[in-house]
Amino acid sequence: MRTLIVNSMFASATYRRCADELGATPGVTLSMLTVREWRMNGRPMPFEPLSANASYATAVGSAAWRGYENRGFYTSGLLRAFQISRPEVLFLMEEPFSIFAAEILMAKSIVAPRIPVVFFTWNNLSLTKFDYRPSFFYRNVARWTLPRMHYGLTANSDGINVLRKAGFTKPIRTIGYGVDTAAFQSQNSGQSNEIRASLNIGADDIVIGYIGRLLRMKGVDLLIEAFAQLKARHPHLAMKLMLVGSGEMEQEIMRLAQARGIADAMRHVPSVPQREVPNYMSALDILVLPSRRQAMWAEQFGRVLVEAMAAGKIVIGSSSGAIPEVIGDAGFVFPENDSTALARTLDQAFSLSREDRAQHIARAHARAEYFSWRRFARDAHESLEYCYTNVPSAATRVGVIV
Repeated sequence: MRTLIVNSMFASATYRRCADELGATPGVTLSMLTVREWRMNGRPMPFEPLSANASYATAVGSAAWRGYENRGFYTSGLLRAFQISRPEVLFLMEEPFSIFAAEILMAKSIVAPRIPVVFFTWNNLSLTKFDYRPSFFYRNVARWTLPRMHYGLTANSDGINVLRKAGFTKPIRTIGYGVDTAAFQSQNSGQSNEIRASLNIGADDIVIGYIGRLLRMKGVDLLIEAFAQLKARHPHLAMKLMLVGSGEMEQEIMRLAQARGIADAMRHVPSVPQREVPNYMSALDILVLPSRRQAMWAEQFGRVLVEAMAAGKIVIGSSSGAIPEVIGDAGFVFPENDSTALARTLDQAFSLSREDRAQHIARAHARAEYFSWRRFARDAHESLEYCYTNVPSAATRVGVIV
């Protein structure tokens, strides 16, 4: 089954693990299209060289609006990808309302009009209303792309309702997302101790942490408030708050920590490359994701939760969006936008017995393994195989006309 997978994020070897696993699947001849350079959280993300044993062919194109995943588009490489792959099925890992999706489907209509399309979406609120401007433009892009695709894969269960409300009547499946769990399971106590020492964190300190962008929707101010309540409740308990990341709320967060009297107990590390995240994760005891809904956004997955679970950390998340279904029974959930409830939940995590903590970590490891890239690729392959076998246009096995 000749498959072309398209994702601008695959410029990074970290996110490319999806292609690694799918390309290694028996019966799949995979080709990949990605961009020569992207931007992630304001940081350049150039294409990283393929590993020597890469299991797929690759086309690398140039893109405009790098870092803007919904308005970006290819300026080169797209037709080349179809020529290289001669696909029998297309796996589109770009949002159905994005210009990327519209552009790729237009190219497909010219050079491979009869092959089926499987797509992946994060969207869990609406395909008719967007924060992005102009909203009507993205709404009409989705109206054009959805009828031209054959199978939807969603990162969260709410995505199914969103697609149905948008009129998509074909098969849909929730498959979550993938994480390189092995990278977080390999704990390096030396690096963890080094990071703690560099931040003046004691060996016996309890470290509560957040890793991600410092944006209002991420609710980091709630964590500051909850930590301040916790410090007031337990003045003699040795604990630190570690924030890893940057963003538009960075200065406001620093001022709030100062105002709440916890600045001395807080450690802030600006954004770090993804490859360094496992080291900082290993330095934590508890990972908190306190996201809150904002306008047309609610947490769509929460990859950092899976990373923390793979690392054997206690996880606490808000009730925003997909967080509860990601955590399952492997952590704690508190009502979003409620710092007092978060403080109580942190207290609950502190009071776990050694046995209860061990059980939490065992469930966390099992939960994280479900979200491995291998499992994601397996489920994606089943959907691709379904389209290849059952979609009438695929039965002809027509190659690309170029």
